[in-house]
Amino acid sequence: MKAMFEKYADDYACSRPGYPTEIKNFLFEHFSIDTNSVIADIACGSGIFTQLLACPRDPADKRKPNLVAGVDRSNALLRAGVRFYGDYCFEPVCGCGEVIPLKSGICDLVTVAQGFHWMHRQRSLSEMARVLRPGGGIALLWYRRKDLHEPHQAFLEELTYKYNPNYDPKFMDADYMGMLIADGRFHDFGQRRFYGVQSYNLPTYIKWQRSKSFIGDAMEPDILEDFLCEVERGIEQFFPDGIITEEFKYDLVWARRR
Repeated sequence: MKAMFEKYADDYACSRPGYPTEIKNFLFEHFSIDTNSVIADIACGSGIFTQLLACPRDPADKRKPNLVAGVDRSNALLRAGVRFYGDYCFEPVCGCGEVIPLKSGICDLVTVAQGFHWMHRQRSLSEMARVLRPGGGIALLWYRRKDLHEPHQAFLEELTYKYNPNYDPKFMDADYMGMLIADGRFHDFGQRRFYGVQSYNLPTYIKWQRSKSFIGDAMEPDILEDFLCEVERGIEQFFPDGIITEEFKYDLVWARRR
């Protein structure tokens, strides 16, 4: 699969929704992650979730931070991650879920945030199982807007369909828990939903729209420009003060390597 999101890597890095700290806290407690642990965040993009898993860089702190590798097939996104999140101790690694460039049995936790649906499932699961030590954890995570009942959200959905007739809002949906159970290499399964809120100014909100695969990567430049102009005009009507607040739900699925 070709690298995605590269044309708008900086938009991706600065505008994509972040993740609640509660998700990190839960994973670290459940899988006993500490400063000696090795974590791989696969399909990390620009490192939005990776930096949450990593420690802030602090030259005065002589303690060894946990090793966090952010793995993505796009060098453009990895470079954007270094620009935006360089204050965190993670290593950008060019690679993909189907061929993870890490040693076997090295990882205590492997995460995929908003990316597993792009991968070949069985090849990626085999690679994740390979790099995990026995007892290590796998965590698959997706965010979605909490609901689509708000007028501005209905407006955006209708506009997206208008400009991209192939748009499928359920393209990420699948029985990921069932997939992990059927795989046979994992146990200690679970799933949990978290919630979060993010506020945007209008320019950043437009960048977020442009960074989406079914918008920035799917539309021709002239069509994309027309789409974003319509988005801007419409959103200004819903939010005259220029501040847009979105509520998100975050669905986490996890398991442990046998």
